[in-house]
Amino acid sequence: MLASFQLLLTALSWIYWLVCLYMVWIFFRRPQVLNPGFTPPVSILKPVKGVDNQAYDNFVSFCRQDYPVYEIWFGIADADDPVIPLIQKLKENYPDLPIHLLVTPTQGTNHKASLLHQLARKAHYPILAVSDSDMRVSPDYLKRVVNPLADQEIGLVTCLYRGISPQTLTARLEALHMGVTFLPSVLLGRKAIKMRFAMGATEVMRKRDLERLGGFGAFADYLADDYQLGVRITKLGLRVHLSDYIITCFLGATIFKNQWEREVRWAQCSRISRPKEYPGIILSFSTPLATLFLLFSGFSILGWTVLSISILLRWIIGGIAARLTGDVSSQKWLFLLPMRDMLSALTWCMGLINRKIVWRGEAFILVADGRLEPISETQKGLATRGHGDIISWSVRRIDHILIQQQGIYEFSQNDLCMLRLSANVCNHHLVLADGTELFNGDKIGELHFWNEHIPPMPKDGPDLGWAIAFQRRSMISLEELACYIVDNSQFETIKAFHGDPPFGSRYGQVNLKEMAKRWGFEIIDHSAPQGNWDKFAEFWVNFYAFGLLWAFNRASMKTKGFTGVKRFDLWMSRESLLRRYGPISVPKRPATDLQTTPIKVG
Repeated sequence: MLASFQLLLTALSWIYWLVCLYMVWIFFRRPQVLNPGFTPPVSILKPVKGVDNQAYDNFVSFCRQDYPVYEIWFGIADADDPVIPLIQKLKENYPDLPIHLLVTPTQGTNHKASLLHQLARKAHYPILAVSDSDMRVSPDYLKRVVNPLADQEIGLVTCLYRGISPQTLTARLEALHMGVTFLPSVLLGRKAIKMRFAMGATEVMRKRDLERLGGFGAFADYLADDYQLGVRITKLGLRVHLSDYIITCFLGATIFKNQWEREVRWAQCSRISRPKEYPGIILSFSTPLATLFLLFSGFSILGWTVLSISILLRWIIGGIAARLTGDVSSQKWLFLLPMRDMLSALTWCMGLINRKIVWRGEAFILVADGRLEPISETQKGLATRGHGDIISWSVRRIDHILIQQQGIYEFSQNDLCMLRLSANVCNHHLVLADGTELFNGDKIGELHFWNEHIPPMPKDGPDLGWAIAFQRRSMISLEELACYIVDNSQFETIKAFHGDPPFGSRYGQVNLKEMAKRWGFEIIDHSAPQGNWDKFAEFWVNFYAFGLLWAFNRASMKTKGFTGVKRFDLWMSRESLLRRYGPISVPKRPATDLQTTPIKVG
C-alpha cells in the first residue's frame, strides 16, 4: 500500500512538471506590450549589508539605465559596513546620477524592511523600485518593470530571477533552483492560485499606495516582507503583476552553510506565508519521490524504471525551460539536477518543522503569525540542537527502512557486536588468497555495520582508548558471526563473507585498513565506477554513508570529509572465519562476561 501511494505521488509529480513546462512556454512565447510614453521618475531603493560577490559591478548595472529620470538610494544599518567605500566610489564615478547613502539604525527584527521604510520616506519620486543588493540588470530594466504601472489597476510589479556565474558546486545548485525549479513553479502558482506575493529581487510600486499601507514599517517584524507587501496591496483592490523581465543574481563562489540557511529561510517563508499551498510543493520532488518508491518496492525493476523516468523527465523539462528563459548556467549544469531535487526536498522538510531563522548571520525565532523574534542564548542552543537532532532522526529512520527492505538482520544479542548480516550473491569471478574460488552468482554473506554499537569517537579524534575498544568489539563481532554460521545449516553453502566500508581507510593515526588485515580480511580496492550512471549511484551511496556518520558517530566527520571518500572491499572465506574465530579454535565467552568488562572510550 505504501509503495502504491508513493508511485501515485511520483506519477502526479510528472504531471506537475509537464504543466509547469506548458506555463513557461505560455508566459514567454510573446513579450509583454510596453507603453513607450509612460516613464515616470523612479527612486531605486537598495538595502545593503556587507559586500556581496561582484557587488560594485552589480551596483554599476543600476547606474546605466536607459531611463529619463531616476535616483538610487542605498540604506545601511552599520556605519562601519565595508560596503560603504564601494558606494562612495560609485558616487564619484557617476557624478551626474543622484546616488544617496542613508546610514540609519533599524527598528524591527526584519532589518531589510526597516531600512526600506526609511529609504521610502526619503525618496523624492512617485515610483519606488526595490531590488536586492546581489542583483544585476540590463539597461532596459527600469523601462520593463515600471511600465506595467501605467495600468491603474496594477499596484505592484515583481519579476523572476536566475543565477549567473556560479563558481562552486553549491552556487551551481542554487542556480538550478532559481532557473528550473523555482521559476516554473511560480508560473504554475500564478495560474493555479491568485498571485498575492512579490519577490525581493524586484518590487515596483507607487509611493502613495505604499503610504496607504503604513509603509514598510507596517511589516518590519515579519519574515516574509515581500509576501506581506503583496497581500496588503491586493487588499487595496489592486493587482500584483509578474513582469516577463528576468533579473539576474551574480552567485560567484558560495559555501554550503550559507546556501543551506538561505534556502531553509525561503522554505520557511513559503510555509508561513502560504500554509495551505505548502504541502503541495511535495509534488515538485520527482526525484526524491521516485527514490522513496525505489526503496519501498525493494529495489525492484519497476522501482529503477520509475526513478530513471523521473530523472530523465526532469532533465528534459529543465533543459527546455532553461532555453526558453535564456538561462545559460542552468543549461550548463543541468546534470546536477537530481542532486538539486534531493536538496530541495531536504530544505522543504526543514522549512516544515524548523522555527529557527538565520539571516545575514543573525538568529531569530519564527512565531506562528510570521513575525520574527530575537533569539535568546538559551533558545539559540535549543534550536541548534533541535536542527541537528532532526537531521539525525531523519537519517536513522531512513536507515531503519533500508535495513528492512534489504533483509539485513541482527544475528547476535551481544551488545558489543558491531555487525549485522544479509544474504547476497557474488557478481564477478574472484579467487581469494586462501584459494577459495567464487563465481558469478555464488551465495555470499554480506556484512554491515551495526551503527548503534560502534563505540563513539572522542570529540578530539581517535585515541588509544577508542582504538582498543574498536579492536576488541571487532574481534567479538567475528567470534559471534563464526558461532552463528556453525549453528545454522543455511550457511553451509556460503563460501565467503563480504563487507564494503564506504568511508576511507584512516581516522587520524588509526589505520582501519591495516586493522582489517590483522583481523583476517583480504583487502581489495573498490572498483572505480564506470560511466555516468555508476558515478551517479556511487555518489548517493557515499552521500548516504556520510549521513550515517552524522547521525551515529558525528565526531568522526572531523577527520574525514565527504569529498575525500575512499572505498575498499573486505573479503573473508568461510573456512578462514571458522579457523580464526570458530567455537573450536576460539572458545566462546558468555555474553554477560563480555558486557561487564569495562571499556574506556575517549
